[in-house]
Amino acid sequence: MNDLWVLLFPSVTMFAVMVLTTIVGGTMRAFSGFGGGLLLAPIFSLYLPPKDVVVVVILLNFASTFQLLPGMWKSIDWPLIWRMVPSALLGIPLGSYVLSGLDAAMFRQIVAGVVIVLSLVLLTGWYYKGPRGRLQDSIAGITSGMLTSVAGIGGPPFVLYMLSAKGFSPVDFRIFFTVFFAFTQLTAMTMLLLQGAMQPLQFGYVGTLLPLYLLATALGAYLFAKALKNRAHQIKRISLWLLLAVGVMTFVV
Repeated sequence: MNDLWVLLFPSVTMFAVMVLTTIVGGTMRAFSGFGGGLLLAPIFSLYLPPKDVVVVVILLNFASTFQLLPGMWKSIDWPLIWRMVPSALLGIPLGSYVLSGLDAAMFRQIVAGVVIVLSLVLLTGWYYKGPRGRLQDSIAGITSGMLTSVAGIGGPPFVLYMLSAKGFSPVDFRIFFTVFFAFTQLTAMTMLLLQGAMQPLQFGYVGTLLPLYLLATALGAYLFAKALKNRAHQIKRISLWLLLAVGVMTFVV
C-alpha cells in the first residue's frame, strides 16, 4: 500500500498541491457550472502525463455531475441540450486524435493557453455578438468536444458562445453546462476506454481525490443556493483571476 502511495504521490508537495487544487476546482465548478477542469488540468499537467490528466479530470467531473443533477432535473432545457450535444460528440474523436500526438510540454502549453485566453476574454467583458444558428451551434459544439477529449476542458467555446444567449440567466448557464458535460464526458470516457488509455494508476488518483472533489462540489452547490447567488458576478471575477494566474504559471513553468 505504501509503495502504491509513493508511486501516486512521489512528494508531499505534489500531494498537497493536487489536493488543494481539487478542493478549489470542485467548489468553483459547482458554483458556476464550469471552471473545475480549467483549474485542474493545468495544475495536474505539472505532475502527470497528458492522458492521465485527461482521464483523471474527466472522471472527477463526471462523478460530480451526478451529484448535481438531482437538484437540476426539473429545470433542464432539453431542446437546447439536444441541439448542442450532437456536434460536440462529433468533435470528441478529433480531439482524441490530436491528444495522441502531443508530448507533455506541448500539452501543458495548450491547456495553459486556453485557460489564459478564456480568462482574459471574460475579464474584459467580451462575448460573442454574432449570428446564431445551426452552423454557429455546430462550430461551438465541435470545438468543445475536441477540447474535452484533448484536455478535459471543453467549456471555453460554449462559455463564450452562450454568455450572450438571450434569456440565459446564471442559473440556466450553470444547469446547461452541468448537463451538457455529462454527455460529452461520458462519450470521451467511452472512447478513452476503447483506446486502452485508461490505466490502473489513474483510478488511484481518482479514488484519492474524488471524495474531496465531491465534498467541494457539495459546498459549492450550497454556497450558490444559500449564500452567494446574489454575488455571482464578484465570485466569477475572482475565479477568472485565479484561472488566469494558474494559466500563466503553468505556461511559463
